[in-house]
Amino acid sequence: MINLDYLLAFVTAADKGSFSAAGRHIGKSQSTISVSVSNLELDLGVSLFDRTGKYPVLTQEGEHLYEQAKVLMRQADRIENYTSGVRDQVENSLVIGLDPLVPFSLIETPLEKISQKFPFTQIQIKKEKSDGLFTQLNDDKVDFVLHLTEDAIPDYYEFACIHQLEWTCVCSPDSEFADLEIVNNDLLTTERQIICTSLYEHKVLGSVGTLSQSVWLAHDQDDMIRMVEQGIGWAVLPTIMLQERVALGTLVEFTPEYVKSNQSYGVDLVWKTNDSLGPVAHYLRELLFTG
Repeated sequence: MINLDYLLAFVTAADKGSFSAAGRHIGKSQSTISVSVSNLELDLGVSLFDRTGKYPVLTQEGEHLYEQAKVLMRQADRIENYTSGVRDQVENSLVIGLDPLVPFSLIETPLEKISQKFPFTQIQIKKEKSDGLFTQLNDDKVDFVLHLTEDAIPDYYEFACIHQLEWTCVCSPDSEFADLEIVNNDLLTTERQIICTSLYEHKVLGSVGTLSQSVWLAHDQDDMIRMVEQGIGWAVLPTIMLQERVALGTLVEFTPEYVKSNQSYGVDLVWKTNDSLGPVAHYLRELLFTG
C-alpha cells in the first residue's frame, strides 16, 4: 500500500523543485523529504528523480506518476474533508426557497462561500411563489425561505429582514417614456406593464405594483427584463438587477408621477422555530445577516 506521507513528499518536491524547498513548505527537514522519496521509490520499484544535478529532476517515470499522484492526493484530501464533515454533523443537503421577487444576486456570494467551506453539502434552490414555499417549509422540504415581506409571520416561524430592496421603473430606450423627465399617471396606466406573477398575486404589493390597465405576466424578473428590453412594455424591477443593463443602454430608468423616489421593500429570511440548524444552515444565516 502506498504511504500518503511519502506521496506528499514526492509531489511537494516536484512542485517546489528541491527537497529543501519541499521540507520548508511541509514543515519537515530536507533529510525527511529525501528519505520519504527514496522509500516511495523502493516501494514502487522505479526511480522518480534524477539526482545527478544540483536539483532533483523528474525522470520519465516520475513525470508520469506525478500527475497520478496529484489526483490521488486530491482524493485523499476529499476523503479527509468528508469524514471531518461527518464528525462535525455537517448537513448532506440544504434547500433554499427563493420567491421569484427576490433577486438571485442576494444569495450569490453566500453560496460561493458555502461551496468553498462545505464542498460536500448539496445545495438546492427552489424558486416559486411564497405560498408554495411556506407549505414546503412547514413540511420540512425547505430549510429557508427568502421572500418579500407581506402578512405577519406565524409564531411557529423565525424570521429576520436581511435586505431592503429598492425598486425602479424602467423601459426600453425606444419607449416614449425614455425622454420624459416625469411620466404622468395617465400615460403610465395606458401603456402596457410587464409584471412578475408573484408580484401580481402578492397579498400586499399586488395592488400597489399593478398600475397599468394593460398587463402582461412573466414567470420571473429575468423574463420581465428581456420583455422590457424588447420594447413590449415597461416594468418596476429591483434596482440591483438593472445597474449593468442601464449602463449598457439596453434599459432606461424613468420617474413616474406617482412616486418621485425609489421604493423599497424588505426581504425576509424565514425558518422554522426550534429547528436544529446544522453548521451549513448557521453559516448561511450568518452570511445573509451580515451581507
